Amino acid sequence: MNATLHDSEAMTARERSAEFGKRAVPYLLVIPGLLFVLGVLGYAVAGGFVLSLNETDMFLNKTFVGLKNYIAIFHNPRFQSSLWRTLAFVVLSIGLGISMSMMFALTLYHVGFGRRFFRGLSLVPYFVSGIAAAVMFRFIFTTSGGFVNYILTTFGMEGPSWLGNPVLAFTVSILANAWFMVPFATLILLGGLQTVDKDIYEAAKLDGSSGLHTFRRITLPLIKPMMGVSLIWVSYISFSTFDIILALTAGGPGRATELISVYMYQIAFLELDFGQGSVLMVMLLTFNTLLSLVYLRFFVYGDRRYKVVS
Repeated sequence: MNATLHDSEAMTARERSAEFGKRAVPYLLVIPGLLFVLGVLGYAVAGGFVLSLNETDMFLNKTFVGLKNYIAIFHNPRFQSSLWRTLAFVVLSIGLGISMSMMFALTLYHVGFGRRFFRGLSLVPYFVSGIAAAVMFRFIFTTSGGFVNYILTTFGMEGPSWLGNPVLAFTVSILANAWFMVPFATLILLGGLQTVDKDIYEAAKLDGSSGLHTFRRITLPLIKPMMGVSLIWVSYISFSTFDIILALTAGGPGRATELISVYMYQIAFLELDFGQGSVLMVMLLTFNTLLSLVYLRFFVYGDRRYKVVS
């Protein structure tokens, strides 16, 4: 009797050990990559923060000045203009990017014939570099010989100077940024749509629910975490956009498309003021981090299914 109980307790201990091993293996496999990413990112962030508190020369010789660089940046009218311009760019890019991503994801979800081909084709912009995307849009919207102006001329209309007009150049920059970032967000949303049980849609259809009502009351709540991840992606890309703006407009005309990222490049690498350039880096990182936390709070951790699972 005692031997049987002992064997049962030993088996239970072995089972617990095996279960713990199964749960621990994924974390053990993730830890090396996580440590590498945190090490590289942590070093860059820490180094940038230290630079922001110092005055530096071209050889990175530091002189501690505390918050002097921050005060100088905040009182700089050029920074204030680029800040409001960046916020407008981010808000418009997020709105356009998420709308296009959801539209494309719904379209790809309902595609029947050639589904794999069209889904693969939709990812093409994601594999194109930002510089290449900017050059492509520059050819499309150039004043003389551009595709858009050619179409307008065909219909008897005079094509404007797209990249010479401040408002139009800003609009083209938003379009180029959306074209570049939409494919990955579409992939995330499409993955979310594929997790929704089709029986729920069938039940809603039998109850007489319209397509728009089903989308608002069923689809959006069920893909809420994926919406949050997509928003994090498009927000990060929009705040960090540099290569597209540099190749497309170089911040012009005037400074109509000079975002914080472009201003940071100019002040750090053209004016060689690495201290104030690092201040702008810290600000971009702060904006991205805070916005990501807001998205996680309302779209991922705020989801009731997540609370049940955790």
